[in-house]
Amino acid sequence: MQMSNEISSFAHSLVQDCDIASTCVMISDKTMPSTRLRFLGNFGVSDEVLDRYERFGICDADPFTDTLVYEQECAGMPRFHGAADPDVKQCGSRAAPYWQFVSHEDVDVVGASVMRLHPRIYLTIGAHRLKDKAYRKSVPVERLAWGIDVLQSKIASSLLSALLSSGPGYKGLLEVLNGGAAEADPVVNGLTARERQVTQLVCDGKRNKEIAWLAQISEHSVENHLRRIYRKLGIQNRAALVSRMSAAGF
Repeated sequence: MQMSNEISSFAHSLVQDCDIASTCVMISDKTMPSTRLRFLGNFGVSDEVLDRYERFGICDADPFTDTLVYEQECAGMPRFHGAADPDVKQCGSRAAPYWQFVSHEDVDVVGASVMRLHPRIYLTIGAHRLKDKAYRKSVPVERLAWGIDVLQSKIASSLLSALLSSGPGYKGLLEVLNGGAAEADPVVNGLTARERQVTQLVCDGKRNKEIAWLAQISEHSVENHLRRIYRKLGIQNRAALVSRMSAAGF
C-alpha cells in the first residue's frame, strides 16, 4: 500500500514542524517468532538502515513493540512513548540489541507511537534525530505526539478504506470475519518487508523504474530484490510472480 499525497505531505510537515530528522511508518507483525515488517512510509530514514533493522533482527528487540509489555498493558498505555519512558525502560536487556544498533547508526530515538491493530500486530511510527546534526530547538514532545496520533489515525483509516475497496481484500475480510480465511503461503511469508513491497508493486503492474521511484530505492536495488524473490519462490519471471501471488491471495 502506498500512502496518499495528503498523508505523505502531513508526515513531511510533521518532521519539519517538530524539528526532527525522520519518521518511519510500518506494520510490525509479531505473531510469529521472527517479526515481519511492512514499511508504509519512510520520511528521512535511509533504506540501508531499514534493511539492517529488519535483516539483523533488530525489530525483534524493539522496545516500542515489546509484546511482554504491550500485550499485558495495552489498554491503559498511551500511544506515544519517549525513549526514556518507564514502559520502554522496563524492557531491560531484551532491548539491548536495539539500543546498540541505533547508537551504532548515530540515531537519537525521540520516541515511537504504537497502535495495536490486532494482538501482536502494531501500526508503528518512530521519530528520530541524528546525533551529528544541530537542531534549532528541543523536540516539542506534545506537538509531536499529537501529530503522530493524527497521522496514525489517517493511515489506519486509509488501510481500512484500501481493504474494503479491493475485491480480493474485501473477500478476505469477509473470510476472516466468517472464520474461514485460508492459511497464508509459508513461502510468501518468508519474504522480507521490502521484498513484499516490491512484489506488491509488480502485481500492481509497475515497471522497475516506477517501483524504484515509489519505494525510493535505485533500479539496481529493485533488480536485486526481484532476483532474491524469484529464488525464494522458485520462479523465473514477473508473470510467474503475479500468478504465484494471486494463488496465495496476496
